[in-house]
Amino acid sequence: MKRYITKLIRDELNHPNKKVVLLLGQRRVGKTYELKRLQKESQSVFFFDMEDVDHQSVLTPSIKQLERVLGSKENSSTLLIDEIQYLEKSGSILKLLYDHFPNLKIVATGSASFLMMKNIGDSLYGRYFTFPIFPLTVREIIGEIENESFSVGQFQKQIYKPQIDALIENLLLFGSLPEIIQQESHNRKKDVLLQYVDNLIFKDIFEIERIQYPKIFRQLLQLLALQIGQLVNPNELSSVLGINRKTVLEYILLYEKFHLIYILRPYFKNKRKEIIKSFKIYFTDLGIRNGVVKDFKNLQLRNDVGVMFENVVVTSFLANIQYLKSPYEIYFWRNQNKAEVDLVLHHTEDDTLTPIEIKWTKTKMPPKSFSNLYSKKIKESFCINKDNFWMFI
Repeated sequence: MKRYITKLIRDELNHPNKKVVLLLGQRRVGKTYELKRLQKESQSVFFFDMEDVDHQSVLTPSIKQLERVLGSKENSSTLLIDEIQYLEKSGSILKLLYDHFPNLKIVATGSASFLMMKNIGDSLYGRYFTFPIFPLTVREIIGEIENESFSVGQFQKQIYKPQIDALIENLLLFGSLPEIIQQESHNRKKDVLLQYVDNLIFKDIFEIERIQYPKIFRQLLQLLALQIGQLVNPNELSSVLGINRKTVLEYILLYEKFHLIYILRPYFKNKRKEIIKSFKIYFTDLGIRNGVVKDFKNLQLRNDVGVMFENVVVTSFLANIQYLKSPYEIYFWRNQNKAEVDLVLHHTEDDTLTPIEIKWTKTKMPPKSFSNLYSKKIKESFCINKDNFWMFI
């Protein structure tokens, strides 16, 4: 399956001033697959899986040892390191490789947290680029990734509309992790997702981070899964769970660092009239979200279809903006009178705004209170629903 991330990695590895590529994303999102793809394409390649304890002892912060493993410092080779968060002194090792093996192409995968581990950020300063990898986008699923630009509401190939319309229910119920997309049976998709949630989803977090309350850590994720698209109230969550507000916020940031959720923050200019401190959360994959709450009922039997569709739209924008390097930042907007815009795109180059309402079946344009406040900045406005979603992929 063709993916945008493949080209981004190749372009960086072939750049004359290439840097270390750090490929970050949740488990099962396709990180190892991309390494295997590179392994097949490369002439001289070294592949290490750091979950294998034997591999962990091979790479050490010693130039002589690294030469014994990789050969001469002048050799042109590709080094692939999977799950680097399990490699001790990874920052020092990557620094030595980058500084002393000028022709070596390096790609490492891992969870975002390993960047926060002691000294790795300082060790690699100026020597790496991070590349987030998302669950499959709609363009990737339908095989339409040749167009490397993204303009809001301007996807022109209506020929794909029936295929995209048919995808929506599966995206809402089972998400788009590569392994899930390849499963044909709904029961199989459900079983794989439940196994993922029960056995893998917290693996890195519990092994790397010191979680004081693991049971509460899981319960908090369940509570967040039940309020996607809503304003998150840390005080209320701390009261329900019996922990302090600081711990709630720390745990939420950990979910984000491990790419389980995305935190959407408010857009504001007028601090007196607009919400400025609240935030919303969306899951990076709805299949995982539904696995967390153990709910895979058909859409006709659910009362959360609207927020699930909102989740799909937000994460679709997020992935396209990142992959296609579109000059947008995304926010929501809400004022003190509770008027709200589901999604606000801020164009960082011309400072214009695109307010977007997201409705499952209805058509409702953004509120006039937003338009009146930002009339000089608004470029265009949209309402995205299931009937025109295909235009926004």
